Amino acid sequence: MTDVNQRLWIIPIVTESNLRDAAFDQGYRIGPEQAAGWIFFRSASAPGEIALAAVSEAGPFFLSVQHAGAAREMIGRGFDQAIPCAKGHSAAFLFTDLEQLYAGVSQVYRLSMSLPTLPLERFHEETSELGETEAEAVTRIRIGQNIFRDALMDYWNGACPLTGIIDRELLRASHIIPWAECSSDALRLDVHNGILLSSLWDAAFDAGLISFGDDGKPIASPALSDIAAEELSLSTAPPLSLTPAHRENLAWHRLRRWRAD
Repeated sequence: MTDVNQRLWIIPIVTESNLRDAAFDQGYRIGPEQAAGWIFFRSASAPGEIALAAVSEAGPFFLSVQHAGAAREMIGRGFDQAIPCAKGHSAAFLFTDLEQLYAGVSQVYRLSMSLPTLPLERFHEETSELGETEAEAVTRIRIGQNIFRDALMDYWNGACPLTGIIDRELLRASHIIPWAECSSDALRLDVHNGILLSSLWDAAFDAGLISFGDDGKPIASPALSDIAAEELSLSTAPPLSLTPAHRENLAWHRLRRWRAD
């Protein structure tokens, strides 16, 4: 880990402008406020504040994250940690240049928007006036599935993690535990109960022809044909980046949906 205390305690005006742009351009437009060498920003839409700092105009740059879930995800995705973080925050991260800092701030914003409980809150807000008729039940499901898709698009950076495909028309919001079998709306809308997959991977996953192990590597069913495995590029597919919640839901999928014969 890098010691953040190596940074300058007084941030030059030009550098402060760069940090403000990095925050504002990614959705953190409330602020800035300065304390202990950090510049703090908040968003009107994403929960949790961030703080930015820099040694000089050329870097390195530091990002401190308050949102505990977003911080855990950043650590799990291999972002370089720095210590200490800003007071009251969960973790801090090091970036060598402004481009990397922009990407890091953008990642925190997307994670903060996609992680529980914001999708669930949005679902309750948008369905609060619906009744119990059959038509309204269909509407409620459609709203929920659209919210879930938006959350997965944010969480997986708008790309299938196995193929890199970014065409929205070819991407599917794949539930691990299917919507109808979830025990609660919270589980239905939890990004850890889903994977953003390209259409062919989604079809294979939904049919139980593939699943994923705790290491994130795909597991082919004996029922998957050789030609399908070749079209999926199964042997070269990268492992998924999984959280403990993903692993718990995938254990259900391997037990209940994956075809063992």
